[in-house]
Amino acid sequence: MRSLFFVLDMLCLLPIAMARPFVGVLLWDWIAFMSPHKIVWGFGMDWPWALASFVATAIGWAFSREPKQIAVNPTTVLMALFVLGVTANMPFALSPWPAEYEEWMRVLKMFLFFIITACLLTDKRRIDALIWIIVISIGYWILDQGGAAVVTLGHHKAFGPPTSMIEDNNAFAAALLVILPLLNYLRLQTRHKIVRTGLILLLGLTMLAVLASYSRGAFLGILAVTIVLWSRSRNKAGGLIVLGAALALGILFMPAAWVARMHTIDHYHHDGSAESRLYIWGVAWRLALHHPLTGAGFHATTFAQVVDTVVPGGRTLAIHSIWFQVLGEQGFLVFFIWLGITLAAAWNAHQIVRLTHQREDLAWARDLARMVQVSIVAYVVTGTFLPIGYWDIYFTVLVALAATKALVVKAVTESPADRSHAWRARQPRPRPSRTTSGPIGAARAGARGR
Repeated sequence: MRSLFFVLDMLCLLPIAMARPFVGVLLWDWIAFMSPHKIVWGFGMDWPWALASFVATAIGWAFSREPKQIAVNPTTVLMALFVLGVTANMPFALSPWPAEYEEWMRVLKMFLFFIITACLLTDKRRIDALIWIIVISIGYWILDQGGAAVVTLGHHKAFGPPTSMIEDNNAFAAALLVILPLLNYLRLQTRHKIVRTGLILLLGLTMLAVLASYSRGAFLGILAVTIVLWSRSRNKAGGLIVLGAALALGILFMPAAWVARMHTIDHYHHDGSAESRLYIWGVAWRLALHHPLTGAGFHATTFAQVVDTVVPGGRTLAIHSIWFQVLGEQGFLVFFIWLGITLAAAWNAHQIVRLTHQREDLAWARDLARMVQVSIVAYVVTGTFLPIGYWDIYFTVLVALAATKALVVKAVTESPADRSHAWRARQPRPRPSRTTSGPIGAARAGARGR
């Protein structure tokens, strides 16, 4: 029954996406981030809904009245160069062709959709809608996995959406840390007390779900995120109390098994998982040195024939680090383009904060920039130990930040006279008063003048 409802829902939403392509953006993000089709347990479970949403949105954008101007900014330009670089590297990949082609197609569709999204983020309302769909999509899994952790008193290990890029417990924890600042942004923006209270509760449950992932990298990440989130908060004293208390209560809630696992961080040199990471980082580095311009291809270190070219008889493992993942798979040139996307986002956030320092009408943009700064830190810290170099949610957030900067620059460069005219144009016209309109009103006004 759930599958039937889901299929009918999608069959209604896809035509709407063709008529209103921004609805298609939200629909694609919902399918990609939440994987709702994987939890309906029916005939619609394996249908290509993400592809259908992509096609419907692309068609709608091409034929609707939406502006067709490409959003040209450092973020979109670097994303386009990244796609071109990855495509140029394909013929030289050492990875088997089927695996290389499948991953290349996924990355290609993802980054092309980022560019379409950037073109359709034309105002604050759409940016907020995009942030909301991200939060709602991951929020479902926060309630599901965080709630299970509460019921089992911390013994449940949290995992992400099935068959998604963040299904693994470690990747899911990293995703939660990137989403957590966005939850706080929505809390700062909402005027509804019930919604704000719900977001506060979800923030606390998110921190608990991160701990319940039993991920040591996520534990280091949550410490870094807490510190940066406190430094970005408006009320430093209050933020210190709330964040410190929430983190302390979450740690006290977790069972002894969790504490024992976190203690292994002190003895990483005796830990097989840590040694495996260091080993595969070395393999990725050697592959990058042997193929500096093209890399070895997607998932290169999971194939024995590729690893043997630099470490004969070596083990095959996934590269658990965004840095070595992109470097080993794509080479130095594409790696620096990929890195430039994050650096451009960090610069965008800094510029937004600077430009909106004395503009209360743009306080929302300042809040978003500050929170995205925290998200960037979360991605960089946790990604150092995880293979999430091409993670869709993170790059979607960076696209939203670039669109925010464009709106801020436009508002700041607008002259005071233009702003005054725009403000007056938005105000409702006063209704004529019975005492001041018509011949009688004119006569009364003339009498008062005399």
